[in-house]
Amino acid sequence: LVGTKLDKDARFFHLKVVQWNAIQCAAAGAALVIMLVSGSFYIGFPLGSAVMAAPIWAYWRHRNAEVPPDKQFHLGGGDIRRKLQQRKLAKASERVALHFTRNGKPVPVPGKEDAQLPLYIAAESQIALAMEHRASRLEFHLTSKGCQVARFVDGIAEKHDPIPAEDAARLFAFLKSMAGCDPEDIRRRQGGDFGAEGAVASHDQGLAERSGAQVLRLEFDRRSRALRTLETIGLIPAQIEELRRHLAEGQRHGVVLVGGSAQQGLTTTGYALVAAHDAYLCNIRTLEHEVVAEVEGITHTPLDGDPAAGGYAAQLQTIIRRDPEVVLACDLPDAESAKVASKMGLDGPLVYVTLAASSLPETLSHWAGLIGDPRQAFGCLRGAIFQRLVRRLCENCRVAYVPSPELAKKGLPIDTVEHLCRVGGQIQMKNKVVTCPVCGGAGFLGQIAVFETVFLDEDARKHLIAGDLKAATAHARRAKRMIRLQEAGWAHVAAEITSLEEFGRVLGSKKKDKTQSEATAPST
Repeated sequence: LVGTKLDKDARFFHLKVVQWNAIQCAAAGAALVIMLVSGSFYIGFPLGSAVMAAPIWAYWRHRNAEVPPDKQFHLGGGDIRRKLQQRKLAKASERVALHFTRNGKPVPVPGKEDAQLPLYIAAESQIALAMEHRASRLEFHLTSKGCQVARFVDGIAEKHDPIPAEDAARLFAFLKSMAGCDPEDIRRRQGGDFGAEGAVASHDQGLAERSGAQVLRLEFDRRSRALRTLETIGLIPAQIEELRRHLAEGQRHGVVLVGGSAQQGLTTTGYALVAAHDAYLCNIRTLEHEVVAEVEGITHTPLDGDPAAGGYAAQLQTIIRRDPEVVLACDLPDAESAKVASKMGLDGPLVYVTLAASSLPETLSHWAGLIGDPRQAFGCLRGAIFQRLVRRLCENCRVAYVPSPELAKKGLPIDTVEHLCRVGGQIQMKNKVVTCPVCGGAGFLGQIAVFETVFLDEDARKHLIAGDLKAATAHARRAKRMIRLQEAGWAHVAAEITSLEEFGRVLGSKKKDKTQSEATAPST
């Protein structure tokens, strides 16, 4: 006992090791003498054992007085049961490759006989696979026939094997509980966060449930992905220069529209735009359905769902009454809110408004349709921005090539570049062709936005108020205040950021969305 336990314990807590070892040795010698000289075993053995136990008891009392409470040793079944439970949990933790955390604290791994263990392992397998493939989002769609699982890697959906409906319902409840949501509430939209740590990587998950539908969405590291600078979101130098001119102190008035489809990075662009202003010299506020991340120095306001607080329009009006200089109104929902944003005209604060749209013309058309009065809609408008996301080429395996002269016939200025790049996915290593270890053979690594921007002067506003969008954009082009999506996309291709095929894919989906929306889009 002294050699294997007490000596190590005394050294660990610096409790005068030499002194206590001497006392233990002396007690052992005295006990041996008592046992040998005693005339009876039944007297000598108990008495000698008591002499050896006395310094152990004294060390125990002295040790508990010197060490922290959580390191003290106490006899009793509770302490033994606690240690056995910790040992059992440690064995359970060894069986899993991914460990979850909630509010910075680890979520205990269920025991072998615990009914929650299969759910833990199911959640672990789905999330670990998504993390291994660099997924930014994982979606579960529950129907009566089963649950379809899809992971999104660089914006492209990849389907998993479906999960039986009964197992999926229990998995839904487990994930919602882990994120701090109410598993029983399936009507109201809920959201929460939890973490995951494993051999692959460490990530924070944001959980969002679609209201009125059995859809569960896990977004990986959405806070870090949402915080980008104006120079890194994908704007080309000419667009940044034009934006900087409108960010100047004397120009912070009117409305700037920011349009894009769902999951196309509107929140990231909105944060980058307001972060470009000096938050310590001007009052900047936001109104958001959900605060995804916080920009330093900016007052973020989540939408209050309490009926007493009023709707989006009432809360936006409250923010504008506090005399801010810059406002970000995310996901403007209705006509009343649009009228509040436009009410201050070109004399009020600078208001960035994000809208769901599939093209720049639809962004302007949607804005005009919400307000109803073209003079009010466009009289306050300073500019509009539309964006789409493209995949970035992996810099480790992209392949350079000389563009064909046929591209010049399609209007591309190939004479301005020496070469372009296409998807690789493989590299040569020690005379062998192997899968790229950086992108995993995908050829792409991450996403970047391509922007179409237009800034308006008085003549362009007059054209828009008259309902002539074509004349307004033509005027902006002549004044060099408009950069089309195709121009920005070519700049990314020429800079070897993305491939010509990837931008063609995105541009093709833009045209498809535009065709589908023409029947419902209001006219300017």
